[in-house]
Amino acid sequence: MRFLKCASICLGLSALLASAYIVKEGDTLWDLSDEFLKDPFAWPDLWENNRHIQDPHWIYPGDSIYLGDSIQEENVIAVEKTKYPCNAAISDSALPKGKGYYVKNAGCDENDERSAEFENLLGNLRDKDKKGQKKRKAEDSYYFQQRPAPKIFNGYYQLHAPEIYTLDSLKNDKRFISIRSGEKKEPILHMPENEVVVGVGKKTNAKLKRGDLVEIIDAKPIDVPATKGTEFAKYALLRLSGIAKITAIGDTLSRAKIVTTFREIKINQSKARMKQPLQAINVSGYTPDSVARMDSLARIRYAMDPMLLIGAYSYVLIDKGSAQAYNTGDGVAIWEEDHSDATLPPRLLGRGLIVRASKNESSVLIRELYSNSRHIEIGHKVSVTHRAQIVK
Repeated sequence: MRFLKCASICLGLSALLASAYIVKEGDTLWDLSDEFLKDPFAWPDLWENNRHIQDPHWIYPGDSIYLGDSIQEENVIAVEKTKYPCNAAISDSALPKGKGYYVKNAGCDENDERSAEFENLLGNLRDKDKKGQKKRKAEDSYYFQQRPAPKIFNGYYQLHAPEIYTLDSLKNDKRFISIRSGEKKEPILHMPENEVVVGVGKKTNAKLKRGDLVEIIDAKPIDVPATKGTEFAKYALLRLSGIAKITAIGDTLSRAKIVTTFREIKINQSKARMKQPLQAINVSGYTPDSVARMDSLARIRYAMDPMLLIGAYSYVLIDKGSAQAYNTGDGVAIWEEDHSDATLPPRLLGRGLIVRASKNESSVLIRELYSNSRHIEIGHKVSVTHRAQIVK
């Protein structure tokens, strides 16, 4: 008799586990609907079947979620579907009904029901999802809300984004110090564990100590098309090449050992600076920016390697920055104009993210390309399509 009772209890608990789920940190009704109901837009049904959840936007770790009959295992005793789980006693259908064996469904207390007043404030959720809606005919418009929002911004992009300086501003910037090889026989390319000598010491930086990190910056002169006309302007393009650690300190010079590299380190075209604290932004989401004028868009001024095709995860420089509302984290689109007929709409070539914005220039990371035969080139236009929501 005891064996039969244990078997009944085990069978009932199996049914409970098959139709209930314990919320973990990070779960949402949208994700649970996608995983168990195979349709994330069915989350209103999941919320409807869990009357103890007051607000569908807030579920908490440890909560029990009734998932419905459709995900039950084959050996679970089926019962007639009802609108509310409290009327279906799925979890304890195989248990004896005597005292001590009754397992209650989550949310079945009379005092645990959500208030009708709160639910009415949310309106008809089913009308807000994709089901039951007819597809709208695409309109002949160039609004950006038809484009999906960018993928979440990564602070790693900021770290490796190129910087552009005028030659005079670079020369007068006191943060940059000299760097040369510290090896007895200088290698062509410097790698981790190689030694370098940097132009900083006790007399120039009283706070300097062993273990401090130094950024190794690749700095090369470039010719950038002027904003107007056909002239070119001289700039310096700076990119992070590696990190070195101070191992010995002198009066005006210090030795450092390279600890990591991100690209080839050519000492003859490198500068150094003490590692800068990265003001990484945190993007929580995006707000679509639906309108842009073609005559006010930014223009691609430079590609990192003009001899190669601009592809996904390439960096380009554009001629607008924070002063023109092109801000770090914003999503952008790259366009090709058809100059043969001004009435033809521009052609969308790809999308990207602004990863570093100065006052009048920005670095853009290309994230997606939409054509195999048409390539992004210097001179193509760039518009902001999504404004980043920055967490302060």
